[in-house]
Formats: sequence, C-alpha cells, structure tokens
Amino acid sequence: MKKNDDLQTPEWVWKELGRIDLDPCAGSGTVIALNNWALERGDDGLAGDWHGFVYCNPPFSQKQLWAKKMIEHGNGILILPERGSAPWFGPLAEAAGCYWVMGRKINFVGGPSSNNLGSVLFLFGDEAKRRVLDSKLPGHLVSVEKYRSR
Repeated sequence: MKKNDDLQTPEWVWKELGRIDLDPCAGSGTVIALNNWALERGDDGLAGDWHGFVYCNPPFSQKQLWAKKMIEHGNGILILPERGSAPWFGPLAEAAGCYWVMGRKINFVGGPSSNNLGSVLFLFGDEAKRRVLDSKLPGHLVSVEKYRSR
C-alpha cells in the first residue's frame, strides 16, 4: 500500500449520507458505518460479503479491485479522485450510471492537503442517488448517457 492509501473521509462528507451499514475498508478508528471493517482488526473488505448500504473510500492504489466489488454489490457510494480521462474512470462511471462531482475539495483526514483534482462519489443504486440529492453536499450530478472506450 502507498502512503495516501490510509486517508480517511472527513465527517462533513459521510454524515450527510444517512445511515451507512458497512464501511468495508475503514481505518482502525473509523466510525462511519454500523459495521467498520479494518485490516488492522483482521477484516478483509475485499474477501467479505458486503451487506446493506455501503460507503467505500478505498485505497487509491487498489481502486480497481474495490470498484469491481462495489459494482458487484450495487448498493452504495464509492469515493475516488475526479480523473475523467483516466482509463478506469469511464467504465466505472458507466457501471454506476451517474456520479456526483464534489463542489469543494476534500481535506482527507491523515493527509497534508486535499486531493489536488477533486473527488467524485460514484452512486450505485437508486438509494445512493437519492441520498446524495437529498444531502447538502456541494457539487453536481452527472448522468452517464454513453461511454465509448479508448
């Protein structure tokens, strides 16, 4: 894992999303969800069976593994950097169907500054979309009408 893989989502982001059943890649002190799985406690979020509404701030060096797991689960929010031209972004956006571009940069807990390119919440399922639209999170919704690979 890389240094930035341990950065945590600040409370002002996840508190707006309502009750979260599972954070499958939480830090050891994270209290985002009813169930917070952390490697430090022997929990492997990639191997475990996800349940309910999931919030996932994955290690960015393993984003494609976590994205695949979220696509399979289909109910929750995956936060990743705003990198629309990256090879992984388009297929993930297509799988989600829509995403929320954060209207303010996030200073992740444990890091010196915010993500220099901003952040995106990939919304999986109607519940995820409703929660973000009902929240006070700054930003805008992007619906994916068509994706064309490179």
